[in-house]
Amino acid sequence: MKRTGRISVVTGTAAVITLALAPIAEANWSSSITAASVGFESRRWSDELYSQVQFTSCTTDGSKSTDVQIWNDISLQPDESYDNKTFTACFSGGTSNGEWTDLPSGMRDYYFQIMKIGGSTFGPQLSVRTVSVDTTKADG
Repeated sequence: MKRTGRISVVTGTAAVITLALAPIAEANWSSSITAASVGFESRRWSDELYSQVQFTSCTTDGSKSTDVQIWNDISLQPDESYDNKTFTACFSGGTSNGEWTDLPSGMRDYYFQIMKIGGSTFGPQLSVRTVSVDTTKADG
């Protein structure tokens, strides 16, 4: 194999691996969180104007609250943050709900990040039985 042929194969293989490992942006999804620390980032989703994040049945080894913030995932630039929401209802067996409205128009990728657990930026860990992301309110 010629040298240029090898370079093409290696470059092409690297591009396929990079694409396969890139986060997939889905609109609506459900999942769970197990023993997450502050700074935990969710998977990405695509939407515009509105996003809702719900936590059902939260547990932590500290105080019964967690702060959640939505971020716009911007390639090759710092990500843009939106309002911080404090979730407490999920710690008593209920569902905590955060809605972010008036997000920028045009399809964009978002994720949420755990900013505090029990009022602290270090230490406690958070588990959530059901995490749901819904983007349909503004779309319908």
